[in-house]
Formats: sequence, C-alpha cells, structure tokens
Amino acid sequence: MNILDDLEKQKLLDTEDMYHKIIHLPEQILNSYFEPNIHKPGSFEQLNLKEIRRVIICGMGGSAISGDIARATFGTKIPFEVVKNYQIPFLDENTLVIICSYSGNTEETVSCLKQACSKTLFIGAITSGGEVKEIVDKNYCWVELHPGLPPRSAIGYLFFSLMRILETFEIISNHNEKVNFIISNLMKKAGAITHRTPSEKNLAKSSAEKIKGKIPIIYSSNPQLAPLAYRWKCQFNENSKYPAFFHTFPEMNHNEIEGWEVKGFENLFIPIILKKLDDEKNYQKRINAFKKILKRNNIEYLEFFVEGKSLIEEIFSLIYLGDMISYYLAILQKVNPTSIEFINFLKEEIS
Repeated sequence: MNILDDLEKQKLLDTEDMYHKIIHLPEQILNSYFEPNIHKPGSFEQLNLKEIRRVIICGMGGSAISGDIARATFGTKIPFEVVKNYQIPFLDENTLVIICSYSGNTEETVSCLKQACSKTLFIGAITSGGEVKEIVDKNYCWVELHPGLPPRSAIGYLFFSLMRILETFEIISNHNEKVNFIISNLMKKAGAITHRTPSEKNLAKSSAEKIKGKIPIIYSSNPQLAPLAYRWKCQFNENSKYPAFFHTFPEMNHNEIEGWEVKGFENLFIPIILKKLDDEKNYQKRINAFKKILKRNNIEYLEFFVEGKSLIEEIFSLIYLGDMISYYLAILQKVNPTSIEFINFLKEEIS
C-alpha cells in the first residue's frame, strides 16, 4: 500500500498530529475572525485613529507570513511594511505597530515591541502569551491566541486575528462576507485533499509524489502572490525538512531565468508556478515564454491556479493545498512534520 494511503504508518511519523492542525484551517479562520479574544485597554477610546499614516507589522517565521499577506492584500490603502528583524528602521508617532508573535517570546519581535512603546501610542499585538503579553496586557489592544500550536500551523489564527486588529484600528473595513466565502471554499476543498482520499484522486498527494526527489522552486505569477509562493517554500522547509526556493514574475525574468540554461539538471529541480486564471497580459506572456523554455529543456513543472474574487480569497485558496502537499511530502520523506531539530539547535546555540 502507498504510504500516503496508509493511515497507521502516517501516525507513526506524525506523532504530534500535524495533519489535523493543517486540515482544520477553516475552523481556525471561523474561530479567530468571528470569535476573537480581543483585549482593549480603557485608554484605547482616547486614541485618534485618523492620525495613523502607516502600518508596520513585526514578526518572524510562521508569525510573520501574516504580515506579508496583509501587505499584499491591504497595502494599496495605506503604506505597509513588514519588519523581520530586531529594529524598526523608521518609526514615528503616526505609525501603527502590530506585533505578531505566536509564542510571545520571539526575541527579534520583542525588541521591536520595546522600541515601539517608546515612539508611538498606536500599538497592537497578536500572541498566545509570553513577554509580549506581559508588555501589552492592559496597556495596548491585543488578540489572545489559542496556545500550543507550531506557529506555521496557526496561519488561520494569526492572519485573521491580524485582520481583526486592522479592523479595530479602522485601517480596513469589515470583511465578514469575504471571510465567510473563504471558509466555505476551504471546506469544499477539504474532502479532496484529506488523508482518506486515495492518491490517484488526491491532488495534494499526487503533487507530493511528483516533487519527491527534486528541489521545488516556487514562482508566483505576479508580486501580489509572492507571499503565497513564500508560504509554500517555508512549509516545504519546516514540515517536509526539504530545501525549496521561491521567486516572482516579472523580476525572475531579469535574473533567475538565465539559471535554467544549465545542462544536466533536468531531474534535479521542479518549478512550481502559482498563478491566476485571468492574469494580466503582461504577466501571462512572460509565464508562457518561461514554460516554453522548460519544455524545450525537458524540465517537468507543476502549475496551480488560485480561486476567488479578491486577493485574500485567492491566496488562501492555495495556502490550504500547499500546506497539505508539504505534509504528504514529509510522510514520503519519512520524517516527523512537526519536529524542528535544526531550529531548536540554533536557539540553544545562540541563547
């Protein structure tokens, strides 16, 4: 029996049950957006939210991807910046700083929070506890998350809690209708990628089988989808313990495309293209030209299409699939999708 269809063998590898953390994404979204645990201090009502001129989201790793998606989704309304470092490069009293740290103890993010507290009154946070909670509780607006998950498997809690913070600070309008659509769409997709659906009928399983043995290079068809490509890359890294890289059109046409001239690597890499069915002509013609190069050099590639009427819907339509592909690739690699031995080693070395 194919190991991807053998639930007993999967359980032996997936000892912390990463599978159910991923497959329950619709439930995460429902809970975090419609039933958020928002804490607001009494002083919040005294803030003049119209003074906010820009938004900075601080986070690392699985907590930071929410900021990347928010910048792509809402960055046309107000300047957005995502800081993945110890310091915020520029900060003034008209900046809203949102801290995203699932554990609440990420040292880079805590450093940014302390800097923000000395510069602006507009501070929000998303965390399950730790030092971040100690600093913001009763002082700033924050959303309390369910504890106990690897941050990368809490994307539903993190991003949609971030949306509620942005709504609370009146940066974006209410998104009830779009969020309901996302939940409904993901629930429809769940049955097709569940571990009980056999490999021959399961896009996530069959894609993992095609990727195994090759290094995936994920391309977004346009910069707006770049956070999606980056998410896929990170999930292959952390869940599958697998090297992966990403880039975006049109920038890759000005550098990385030349790398595909190399001979003898046909079976080493597998390009994965994430795109819209109705991509603008400027992007589509570049993607078509790139695919001709791949075909000419006998390089197999995978192509996936987003679904939805808005960017946020499109991004989450493929986050679900990418997460499940990374899970099944971990099973094919016979590794525990939850363990992060090298990350833990690094933390011990620098502590």
